Amino acid sequence: MPLPQPALFAIYNDMPNYNILVPRAKADAMGWKPRYEIPYNPHDTGHAEGAGDPQIGVPYAVNVNAGWRLPYTGMLCKEPPYGGIRAIDLRDGRTIWDRPLGTARRNGPFGLPTGLPINIGTPNNGGSVVTSSGLIFVAAVTDDLIRAIDMKTGKEVWSTELPAGGQANPMIYTQNGREYLVIVAAGHHFMETPVGDYVLAYALPEQK
Repeated sequence: MPLPQPALFAIYNDMPNYNILVPRAKADAMGWKPRYEIPYNPHDTGHAEGAGDPQIGVPYAVNVNAGWRLPYTGMLCKEPPYGGIRAIDLRDGRTIWDRPLGTARRNGPFGLPTGLPINIGTPNNGGSVVTSSGLIFVAAVTDDLIRAIDMKTGKEVWSTELPAGGQANPMIYTQNGREYLVIVAAGHHFMETPVGDYVLAYALPEQK
């Protein structure tokens, strides 16, 4: 069955979040600063986006607590899936297909990876790219895999492990008629994926 056109491929999270507005005076007293005022320090472990961030033009800071995690176990406070990818028909908003995105191989209670290749659908942070050959490439989830998904069916057709977290937008370019996939694997502190400074490129099969 051909995929309806036009279609949108949406990567999404399905988990609660806990945001608190903090009066600016209290934020200032605690030493919270906007990210653009924090001097570069290569030894600084960084701050989660939104955690303790004063907001421009309003008398508040916002504290985005990873409150979707339970105490002690660190697990999310709902059953999986926690995230997925969905194809949407832009003509009428109908869902064409919807599937969990991400396995439990690098996730588990108490911060211990289970190693299980079960497709539970993990939290994600990043985008995707679509090729003219009908593939969606995405690496945004917390299992440190980049994968190719058939845009017509939602079926995963390829994956490989990254040396660090792939919380980034992949890109595609063409040279001499052949497509190449590129992604920056740098990790993400909020998603707790391994950090690195890798730029990786993959050659897609040559078109015959």
